[in-house]
Amino acid sequence: MRGGTGHWQCPSRPPQRGALSVRSSPVRHRFVVVGNATLILTLFFSLACLGIVAADPTGGDGFSYSFHRHVGSGSGAYDGYTDNTYSSGQYHILTTNASQVTFRATYSWTYSSSEGLRQSSSVDRTVSFSLPGRHYVARLTDLDDYDSFDGTTLAVWFWVSPGVRPGDTVQILENNFTVVAMDATTWSQWVPRKGIAATAAGTGIRDDAYGQFSLTWVDTYYFDAATGYAIAERYQEHDTGFFQGQSASFDWTESFDVMGTTYPIVLDLPVLGGTIASIGVMVVSAAGVAYGARWRMRTVGRSRYVDSTTEVYRLWKVEDFPRLLAAVSPMLAPFLEDFARKAALSKDTTALAVAGARIVGFGMNNREAKIATILGENTAITETLRSFLRAKDFFTDTRHVIPEGLRSEARGYCVTISESNAYNVFETYQVVRRELDGGPIPSYDVTLVSRMAERDLPEVSLLARRVYRVPSERWLRSVFDSGDLAFVARVGGKVVGFAFASLANGHGRVHTLTVLPEHRNSGIGKELMRARLAALRTLEATDVIAEIADWNLPSLQVAWRHGFQPVGKMFVETARTSRIQRTIVRR
Repeated sequence: MRGGTGHWQCPSRPPQRGALSVRSSPVRHRFVVVGNATLILTLFFSLACLGIVAADPTGGDGFSYSFHRHVGSGSGAYDGYTDNTYSSGQYHILTTNASQVTFRATYSWTYSSSEGLRQSSSVDRTVSFSLPGRHYVARLTDLDDYDSFDGTTLAVWFWVSPGVRPGDTVQILENNFTVVAMDATTWSQWVPRKGIAATAAGTGIRDDAYGQFSLTWVDTYYFDAATGYAIAERYQEHDTGFFQGQSASFDWTESFDVMGTTYPIVLDLPVLGGTIASIGVMVVSAAGVAYGARWRMRTVGRSRYVDSTTEVYRLWKVEDFPRLLAAVSPMLAPFLEDFARKAALSKDTTALAVAGARIVGFGMNNREAKIATILGENTAITETLRSFLRAKDFFTDTRHVIPEGLRSEARGYCVTISESNAYNVFETYQVVRRELDGGPIPSYDVTLVSRMAERDLPEVSLLARRVYRVPSERWLRSVFDSGDLAFVARVGGKVVGFAFASLANGHGRVHTLTVLPEHRNSGIGKELMRARLAALRTLEATDVIAEIADWNLPSLQVAWRHGFQPVGKMFVETARTSRIQRTIVRR
């Protein structure tokens, strides 16, 4: 962590989970310092009349800062796990000339995790960077987390030239950022500050003490427009993968804020004034808003609260699908919006559970098949979604356990709950996956398999009803209208099989491979699979998944023969206390 976490050393035992600095993440480490909000405001206003300092760093310039990194909001192996790193420090420009800036960095950091690990250290370094190119002049930088890097390839993080303009590329440490604004406003230490905004985003791979994960990240720096010195930074990352063989996900966030400076930083006074003026209005209206929200929940029933931070609500229009991190179902997360679109077209109910900036639960209820899909590892959230959707049976990728709080409450009434799981299970499914990069595009028998046309839907619907014994017309229409890749197999001019494939966010999903019983074991399933894989490859999907019932050996064999490998399980959980006869259809 910049100015912070360093190379973790624990002589008594190996580091736990996240107790290592992260080498695989794109922009990792951070910096920090101590300050006081009142002191900052006084300093800013008192120095405002002194004029603006020179654009280039000047001997005597200095700032202090604070930093916080948080790892949490986990699922799977990371359910309930958190760690926090706090750091503070000071930077002082010692000398400058036309080609080089020398500065001193002093900072300390502390680390703690929910597993009980505690570590701390401090750093005091004097280093230099090239003024024209902003690259460090020696291998060692001010950041202990970058000691394994060659510093001469890295650009200094806390200063950019104030001469940059929107669209320019600015290197910060090892990454290139794009300048997006010259007068962006960011709230830092309770006040709005104006400055240059530079942002970067990307994907990466983590293979360290946290486990093996794929990740997405967004990072934004804010710099003072007059001096080029850093004001603040906001970093967000979502990791999905495995820890010690168990599937897991977590969020990683970092925030850096300047706490005090030897030079003025511009405040966004209109925003600050407007905020102060609006506080009174907010206070006056707060009671009315709260009453209105309670009335809406009582009379309309559109949302329910699982706890003080998590709200479950119905998604009325797919256009309103929130642009938030999906902290649910690593394999199915890319398809949530696609699921919601199909549900909307089918006029089925979709519900979301949202906590802060994350989707922590997803549910939709297929009324034709009389079964829901509910994704979310927290049992309380799942039960709220199930109740909200009025569903007894549902597909899920989690075997939900009875919350310990419920057990404790029961023990208070002298009742012992011996069961470990909250729901019974109808069926189990394999989640299988294969990569699609590399190799030739599969070929298939075009005399047998062709793209599905709208005129085929009535025949396909009759086939589906015969095989699954449940209505399918509305759902098939929604899948076709949503733009899924759809194929039919014909023998003697009649449709004897069909299959679909979805493409979302670069990921493929094949589903609903259906062949009439009398035409099975004749290669039709194989050709439908190859047709879908060819279409997904042509559209540059990176991988493809499928969910196949454990009892469906023919479909499993087709998947194995085409390179799919098991990566997870799905369950049909039910709130019923006794088993009933019913047909389960995974679509």
